[in-house]
Amino acid sequence: MGALHRTGLEMGVLATLLAISGLLFAGPMKRVVAIILGSKPDADFQWAPLGRRAADFLWEVVCQAKVIRERPLAGLAHAFVFWGFCAFSVVTINHIGLGFGVRWIDPREGVWGPAYYAVAALFAGAVAFSISVLAVRRFVLRPKWLGEQLSLGSGLVALLILILMGTYLAEYRLRLEPASGAGRLVWWMHTAALLIFLPVIVRTKHLHLLLAPVTIFLSRGGFSRIPPLVGEEDFGLVTGADSTRLVALQAFSCVECGRCQEHCPAYNTGKILNPKEIALGLRSYFKAHGAGSEEPLLGEYLSE
Repeated sequence: MGALHRTGLEMGVLATLLAISGLLFAGPMKRVVAIILGSKPDADFQWAPLGRRAADFLWEVVCQAKVIRERPLAGLAHAFVFWGFCAFSVVTINHIGLGFGVRWIDPREGVWGPAYYAVAALFAGAVAFSISVLAVRRFVLRPKWLGEQLSLGSGLVALLILILMGTYLAEYRLRLEPASGAGRLVWWMHTAALLIFLPVIVRTKHLHLLLAPVTIFLSRGGFSRIPPLVGEEDFGLVTGADSTRLVALQAFSCVECGRCQEHCPAYNTGKILNPKEIALGLRSYFKAHGAGSEEPLLGEYLSE
């Protein structure tokens, strides 16, 4: 993992691919943000108490405590994938920098570089194992809470993550020389997976990787805290124009795990009410009509 000796052509190709990946990500992401901000403000939203919001963020996002508590085995697997990606943030920045001849961390010299890359290697193994377990759970065991339809997006993301972890471990364990044929191949495979990953997450449920932390920080703090009606003409959620920013944010943050469906008292007594389908229906509505639409929510997107 020494210095990469890239030609001007290679650096030009890399810059072009980075730009394409960024544009393919920015377009859909811009529309999602526009829908969220274009929805009406939540009338009773308050930033206070910030301490509680920070504590929830630390507990649920950083520690992944709620996910682990609700489904211990699957939750731990998700947590290791999340922690692994956090650890890989520095490695990824360094990896792209090396493609342009810039290196911030040397994995072979000093104390910090080798130590960090060794920890990243441990996380790479944990992430590869965890994402394999999650893939088996989704595509082989297939719990009913995940839905009957197989998610091709989830399969593609799992494959990309395995490629990222596998190429990193190959580069780290084999000490591949960047200028060698094998070293260049592994480096470009890792880079290609990164460039494909970015546009994919914004087009699939994996958008929650970016939005869920924001959703948790801005949450109302309790399931029963339903926003009050505002004015005599407010009848709740009738059309898209009635949806608020938090509603839109939560719809796009849904990870489709089915925990809400699994624990819903109405659903568990045999009623047709399914909170997961409501979240997915709202998201489909926003994608089709955007924010502020007067089209009714009930019918095509939400079952009456």
